[in-house]
Amino acid sequence: MKRNPPIPTEAEKQNFLLGTVRHVFRVEYFLSALGLGASDPQRPHDLVGPGNKFELEVIWGLAMQYRQPKNIYAGYLSNSLARHRQQYHHQKWNDPDPKDINLAKPEATEDDLLGGAVDAVCSLLEQRQYQGGIHKYEQIRQIALKNPPHKQPWLLKIIPEMEKISQPQTDLISDLENLPNIGLTREVYEKIVGLTNSTLFFLNNLK
Repeated sequence: MKRNPPIPTEAEKQNFLLGTVRHVFRVEYFLSALGLGASDPQRPHDLVGPGNKFELEVIWGLAMQYRQPKNIYAGYLSNSLARHRQQYHHQKWNDPDPKDINLAKPEATEDDLLGGAVDAVCSLLEQRQYQGGIHKYEQIRQIALKNPPHKQPWLLKIIPEMEKISQPQTDLISDLENLPNIGLTREVYEKIVGLTNSTLFFLNNLK
């Protein structure tokens, strides 16, 4: 008999959504500062297109990531991660290096791969239990060296570029109802706020 998936608590949903918004602000901040992301049609990051993190199916699984015991809920987390990874930036980041002349169908552009590297670094700068928590840039360099060969050069290229930029103050984002603009363009900021508000309205009225 198939069991219904567990429903996250209000606190779990709020924690996930807050972490998601902080991540989106962080990634968009760096993409703007570095002049990257123009080739990605699903912007703002993580919030547009199939598998975005405001989809109910994705929220339901990823909001369970801190619930114990982990072995019971790991399947729901992995299913939601798999759905999220159909997003453009994940598909391109997992493509092989387009400069490899041995590949018949290179698809990811340099912008795609540098953008993917920004996303990967940002995730390691954040408190994500399934990735071992917050990392410093030096730790991220060591992790980069353990990545697949086609990802390593992009990570090692972008890390020092991100490190020398004034870091976004994502800790100021503490309330989903009142999101401060921590350095995004007005257009991107307003899109994120609009998507967040519509998602909260939907969740609050979900029967």
